[in-house]
Amino acid sequence: MKRKKYLLIAISVLALLTVAGCGSNSQSTASSNNTENTVKKIIIKGHNFKGTHKGDGSSKDPDYKYSMYFGKDGNFVQDIISSNGFAGRFTERGTYTIAKNGDIIMNIVSVTEERFASDSDLSSGVAPISIVQREGNTLNAAEDHAIKIKNKTTYLLGTVNNVKLYQTDKKTVNYRKHYESEMSKYNSSYGKFSNHGFTSNGMDTPMNAIAFKGSNFIWRYGYQDENDTSKNSAVMAVFEGTYSYDSSTQTMTLNVSSQSNSYYGNLMNLGGFEYQKSGKPLAAKTLKLKYVNNTLTLFGSSFTSWKMEDNHPNDASQSQPKYDNYINSYAVSIFDSQMHKGSDSDSNGGSVKEVFPTKEDFVDWLTDYYQKDDDTSNFHVMESDDGGTLPVLENFGGEKKTVAMVYRIYYSFAEEGNEISDTGKNIGITSSGEIYSGHDIMLDDDLTQAYADYASN
Repeated sequence: MKRKKYLLIAISVLALLTVAGCGSNSQSTASSNNTENTVKKIIIKGHNFKGTHKGDGSSKDPDYKYSMYFGKDGNFVQDIISSNGFAGRFTERGTYTIAKNGDIIMNIVSVTEERFASDSDLSSGVAPISIVQREGNTLNAAEDHAIKIKNKTTYLLGTVNNVKLYQTDKKTVNYRKHYESEMSKYNSSYGKFSNHGFTSNGMDTPMNAIAFKGSNFIWRYGYQDENDTSKNSAVMAVFEGTYSYDSSTQTMTLNVSSQSNSYYGNLMNLGGFEYQKSGKPLAAKTLKLKYVNNTLTLFGSSFTSWKMEDNHPNDASQSQPKYDNYINSYAVSIFDSQMHKGSDSDSNGGSVKEVFPTKEDFVDWLTDYYQKDDDTSNFHVMESDDGGTLPVLENFGGEKKTVAMVYRIYYSFAEEGNEISDTGKNIGITSSGEIYSGHDIMLDDDLTQAYADYASN
C-alpha cells in the first residue's frame, strides 16, 4: 500500500510540473506575440526629423536634404538643402498643429532663401551669392498656404516630394542664428559691393567703371597712358561675369565669363562707340583687384588700369554707375555690335567730341538753343550721360532700334521742381552728328541742322 501511495504522489507532482511547464510556454508565446504586434508610435513634439529626396539632376527637380524640428511650444523649423541641379538653401519657421489622427499641419511664417555659386560652395560653408528673407505678404505661392505631413506611425511622410522623415538625434538649425550667420557671411563677401559702382577720375560716368549686383559684375574698361601721346593709344573693352571677395586678404577675384574685343582710338571717341582699330580680348579668365579705402586697384594683370573708387560706400542708392544701366548700355553683345570704325578724317577733326568735348558742353548748347524761345524757356536737363544707346523710332508706330550715342540727356520743359507734371524726354547725338529727341525718340531734323550749322562755324 505504501508503495502505491508514493507512486500516486510522484505522478501528481509530475502532472503539476507538466501543467506548470505548459502554462509557462503559453504565457511566453503570448508575450512574444504582443511584442511583435505592438509598434512604437513616433513622438513629434520636441523631436528632430530628417529625410532626403533624390531628383533627376535638373533645376526643377534637384536633390533635397530635409531637416525638421517640432518644438513643444507649437513652433517648427524646417531646413531644406538643395543640390545637384540647384545650389540653394531654404530655412523656414512657423507654427504647427497635430490632428487627432497624428497628421501635422504646418503654416510658414518666415523663409530665408540662399543661393550659392556651386554645390561645392554650399557644402563647404562659403558665403551665399544671394540671401533674401520672406515673410507675411512677401511669401511666395509655394509657401503661403498650409502644408500637410502625414503620420505613418514609424515615420512622417511629406506631401511635397513624398519624402520619408525619420526621427534623428541631429538637431535642426536655429532659424534666427542661422540667418544672422549667413547674412554676416554675405555682407563680408558681397554686401559692400552689391548695387555699388566704382569709377575712375571722380566722374559719374567715366570711361573706366565697374558695377556690381549680387555676385555679378560688369566692367566698362577704358585706359590711356598719360605718357603715351601716340595716335590711337587709348583702349576700351567690356568684361562681364561673377566675382568673389576674400575679406581676410581684401582681394576680389573677377571670374570673366564674357568679354568684348579690345578697341583702340581716341578715348572720348571710344566712349561714343567709335574706334580706329580693334584687337583680341584683353583679359584672362580671372582678374584680381585689391580693395582698400573704398578703392579697387587691378594687380597681377597683363594690362594696366586706373584705380576705381566708390564715392558713396555707405549709400548704395547714390553709388554710380548702376549695374542694370550698364548691362542695358554696355553689355558685351551690345558693346561689340555698336562699335564702328571711324574715318581718319573723323579722328583728326570735325568729330562730335571736338565740337562738344564733354557732355556738359553739349548740355550748355542745348540749353541755349531751347531757352532763347519763349515756348521752351523752361527747358532744363535732369540727367546726362556719356555714351550708351537710345531706343529710336524710324517713324511713328514703327519698330524701335538701338542706336549708339556720344551723349545722352534726359530733360523736361516743366518748371523746375515740378517735373512730375511733364513727360520726360530724351536727346541723344550720334558720332555722325544726328540728333534724336522726344518721348518717342525720333530723328530731330531741326536740331541736327542746328548742330551742323554750329559745328561749321
